[in-house]
Amino acid sequence: MIDYFYISNDGLQKNKQQANWLAVSDPTDAEKEQLVADYELPRNFFSFGRDFSNVSFFKKYQTDDEKSLCLMLFIDIQSIHRPESLSSTVTVFLTSDILITVSEKSLITQVLNTFKTEIFTKAGLILHTLQIINEHYLAFLKEQRKTIEEISYGTTKGSNKNILEKATDTEKNLVYIDNLLKEQRKTVTQLLESELVYSDRDLAIELELQTKQATTSVQIYREMLSSISGLIDSMMDNRLNQLMKFLNTASLLLALPTLIFSLWGINTGGLLWRDSELGSFLVVLLALIVSIVSGIYLFRKDYNA
Repeated sequence: MIDYFYISNDGLQKNKQQANWLAVSDPTDAEKEQLVADYELPRNFFSFGRDFSNVSFFKKYQTDDEKSLCLMLFIDIQSIHRPESLSSTVTVFLTSDILITVSEKSLITQVLNTFKTEIFTKAGLILHTLQIINEHYLAFLKEQRKTIEEISYGTTKGSNKNILEKATDTEKNLVYIDNLLKEQRKTVTQLLESELVYSDRDLAIELELQTKQATTSVQIYREMLSSISGLIDSMMDNRLNQLMKFLNTASLLLALPTLIFSLWGINTGGLLWRDSELGSFLVVLLALIVSIVSGIYLFRKDYNA
């Protein structure tokens, strides 16, 4: 599907005859071939987003007829809950005459709904599109902040399987987004340093700050989660130490009566209470007393001193 727009100082209008922006989404093979032929697009232009879905790219060059071209590739996330499985790319082809974008229809719809009255240049459209993409990242990071707070609160109640799974999933998402943002920030920096956005410097500065906010936030959240994960590990180690202390104490208490019963099972003379009718009772009582005294001593002993 191709939507035709005309961008001018008067704003953004739908106009197929004077179109200088083609918003392409899910194009057919026939549409791809027609666009390649009409606008001298690179033959692999429509495969960039599919083949390099996690790569951001900025390249400016000149053709043989000295026509200046610019190719860009940006990464968007469509879901704040499943960013890795629902990420998409925005492929941009820009000349002095035409701007062609290949992206999800929903992204273009959101750009138009939010900034339609503020778009007066092709560069402005690209910057506003990047603003929407950054807003998607910031919304994702805001959701991760809530999850980190839930994990932190959960650790105060004691670590459990759900908390560990949530921490693992959050760390995986943050690592994925961190790398996407690092890659995309390089592309955004190249774009902002080019002459393409000279007429939109205020918007470019705002975009740069927004991009820095996203990259800084993801680093902060990763460090916060790393600190909480260390706390969870320490709590698990402490619980394991307590369990081992209990098991060792229990095994020692079981070993004492076993030792006493073994001694009284020796078939030799001279054993105390051997000929007494209450001998078995007295041996059991002795084992019980020794176990109780030993247990009280072991459980009261401070092993941290």
